[in-house]
Amino acid sequence: MPVPLVAIATALVPELARLIAGDRAGVAASHVAEAVRSVTGTDDPVEAQRQLEATPAAASNLKIRLAEIALEQARLQREAADAARQAELDALKSRFADTQNARSTLVELARTGNITVWGAPLVSTVVTVGFLGVTLTLMLTKYDPGTNQFLGSILNIIVGALVAAFTAVVNFWIGSSEGSRTKDAAAQSLQVAQSEQTGQAIRSVQAIAETASRAPAAILPVAAPAAAAPPAVAERAPARDNFPVCITEILQHEGGFVNNPADPGGATNLGITKATLEAFREKAVTEDDVRNLTKDEAQEIYRAKYWNVMRCNDLPPGIDLMVFDFGVNAGPQRSVKLLQKAAGVTIDGSVGPITLAAVRAADPAELIARFAQGRMDHYRSLSTFETFGRGWTNRTEAVRATALRMALAAKA
Repeated sequence: MPVPLVAIATALVPELARLIAGDRAGVAASHVAEAVRSVTGTDDPVEAQRQLEATPAAASNLKIRLAEIALEQARLQREAADAARQAELDALKSRFADTQNARSTLVELARTGNITVWGAPLVSTVVTVGFLGVTLTLMLTKYDPGTNQFLGSILNIIVGALVAAFTAVVNFWIGSSEGSRTKDAAAQSLQVAQSEQTGQAIRSVQAIAETASRAPAAILPVAAPAAAAPPAVAERAPARDNFPVCITEILQHEGGFVNNPADPGGATNLGITKATLEAFREKAVTEDDVRNLTKDEAQEIYRAKYWNVMRCNDLPPGIDLMVFDFGVNAGPQRSVKLLQKAAGVTIDGSVGPITLAAVRAADPAELIARFAQGRMDHYRSLSTFETFGRGWTNRTEAVRATALRMALAAKA
């Protein structure tokens, strides 16, 4: 593992240092070094440093990739810690279950009048009397273990066995000791603390990813003193709302009421299917309800079920329209996954800080082109392409052209 490359990475994303230190297998460090090598194209730390200083876009891209690695590593470490705590909890539950089963068996025997019900009380009495008797004998006699080492060893074994048996008796009849409950409480407190630390780590990395594409910081040489880190900021509320512009484009393509037997969506009005209207109103609707759908309610549905779900208001102009339109046509999750594929980030169907940072760092025209191509690839894979393919193609091209104009206008 090239340590200098890892040092460059930790200078960009300081949270990586703690995560790498907690990875005993060294997988995280290898991934980090590979990310630096992939972006800079070199194993030489000096040359890699020079390229990152000279190319802010490369530094921004590397920050995004490192943030993804950090998030994944934090998730894996959290899962490993949870698994270890769960295993300990399961073992504790098993021990408690054994004791409970023994008690349940005793109760059942007592209910049926079985003579073996006296087994547990008898054993408990013998152990208790034996323990107290041996203890009292040792206290009252003046026996010196040093006078007979063999007898002293035997006595030590007997006392140890009686102590263990007496402890088992107490646990059987009374339950776990106060010390055990204290230990359990401490373990639970530790679990909460570890969860909070992991959450803080994830929030720190998300803040880095969120700001990576907005203002890439100058890369300081590894040997230089570290500058003060910029404060983490929460996601800012967008200063614009492109929904009115985008919904106008959507409604131009959706049209009025239709009920094409070849369309699996069935009765549709203003692009809203019967199933979508039922989900929004939370009750069954008729074909006439779909036919009488108003434009205002349709816009409410589009904003609540599509625009907000895909976080279109946080996307750059033009990209928001592409994602919104395909989400309306093919489903929000499919549209978000296509966006993530086009932006080159992990495909999970949810727009988060990593996705937003990658989208904002990308060239809008190139991202729009990749998204449009992916959309057409999806349509061509459908069995209904022969029936609806021409309309889908025309709509994709029209939306792509509008999206490019929006992106260029935002740059001007």
